[in-house]
Amino acid sequence: MWLLLSLVLLLAIIALEMRRFLRNMRTIPGPLPLPLLGNAHIFLGLTPAEACLKIGELAERHGDTFGLFLGPSYSVMLFNPRDVERVLGSSQLLTKSQEYSFLGRWLNEGLLVSNGRKWHRRRKIITPAFHFRILEPYVEIFDRQSLRLVEELALRISRGQERINLGEAIHLCALDAICETAMGVSINAQSNADSEYVQAVKTISMVLHKRMFNILYRFDLTYMLTPLARAEKKALNVLHQFTEKIIVQRREELIREGSSQESSNDDADVGAKRKMAFLDILLQSTVDERPLSNLDIREEVDTFMFEGHDTTSSALMFFFYNIATHPEAQKKCFEEIRSVVGNDKSTPVSYELLNQLHYVDLCVKETLRMYPSVPLLGRKVLEDCEINGKLIPAGTNIGISPLYLGRREELFSEPNIFKPERFDVVTTAEKLNPYAYIPFSAGPRNCIGQKFAMLEIKAIVANVLRHYEVDFVGDSSEPPVLIAELILRTKEPLMFKVRERVY
Repeated sequence: MWLLLSLVLLLAIIALEMRRFLRNMRTIPGPLPLPLLGNAHIFLGLTPAEACLKIGELAERHGDTFGLFLGPSYSVMLFNPRDVERVLGSSQLLTKSQEYSFLGRWLNEGLLVSNGRKWHRRRKIITPAFHFRILEPYVEIFDRQSLRLVEELALRISRGQERINLGEAIHLCALDAICETAMGVSINAQSNADSEYVQAVKTISMVLHKRMFNILYRFDLTYMLTPLARAEKKALNVLHQFTEKIIVQRREELIREGSSQESSNDDADVGAKRKMAFLDILLQSTVDERPLSNLDIREEVDTFMFEGHDTTSSALMFFFYNIATHPEAQKKCFEEIRSVVGNDKSTPVSYELLNQLHYVDLCVKETLRMYPSVPLLGRKVLEDCEINGKLIPAGTNIGISPLYLGRREELFSEPNIFKPERFDVVTTAEKLNPYAYIPFSAGPRNCIGQKFAMLEIKAIVANVLRHYEVDFVGDSSEPPVLIAELILRTKEPLMFKVRERVY
């Protein structure tokens, strides 16, 4: 009896909440919601690729702004740069949307998912970690790990592999690079893809995708009873224990190094000259004159790990797809790399050299317009607000899609064509709205690591292209079917043929 009354009460609360939303959202069009289900029925049975296309259809039908009920949760999609600027540029609309809560088991309250005072404090102490003086020594790591990628590709060629899943190889390279820059340790993912840590990263990424985009896994009460929840718990134990072990070891090393320096007369700049991992910077940071706890550090290191490998892998995979299907662009990239770095393939790339790769930079930017690594950004409205004449009720999740913004004809001429020159500020005739192109988000919560990412991408591109020609294996006349999950990927792996360059 009590169970029945509780259920009736819950349904009544949901109905009243939906009624309040419907009353307040008269300025926002959208498909008619069903009782309880809302608009979830529109997406039932669809694959992630089909759901991605469905969002596009809804945008064409309802315009730049439309609302969706997913059960009791209400979301508003914004596709107008003026509205996007109002949200991302605001110092009030900083709270991430409900979907980011699924990251909490791994990242706890790291920079990506934290809010309020904690976010402001963490952003302030982490920002200096991405100063060019800190980033410059990381290029040596990018260079070394990308040369290992070159060796791995050579090994696959020697085994007679004519079709190579370049995305998979790049993912392991990016994981090696981010782990060394984040924690100062090597996990050798490229030579040991079956290691416990690498498999745990794959598992947790799979779990996050399913929780965000499968309604059966969205509710904790039912999710905790599934095998997926048990797989997540096992993977998190591996990830957290690994990070915590490194934190403890490094903290002890810094204490010993500090004692050693106090007892000697070494120059005070010696420590500053040593290459610092992201972890080292956090260990030396304070909030209110207190050092960060191991948990504080772990959640930021895990956030750096999460944000820094899948996104980079996605960008690189689509970059190689674009230049493989546009041989003239690949030729220009190679010629620029060769002219900047030289004919000696063993010459290491450096911070200064990477900054001279102007055309490569244009190709990366154009790739991120067409295939942004993070296809959907989210915010949550905590109080009723107005966005350019549209009333948004408190509790609304706001969705902003860099993917759809980058493909709108009203914003970009020939949006489905790869045209790197559109980003050349010297020669281009296109005037780009700054909030139409947001692969790294924008405003106060923009991606803090975008310079880091661009350096890593260009280092890997430089080393791969000066060693190999890359050809796409497939039908280049048909664009890849995209799956806009947490990170943008393709329905089927992109396969490539890699041939050694002789010069």
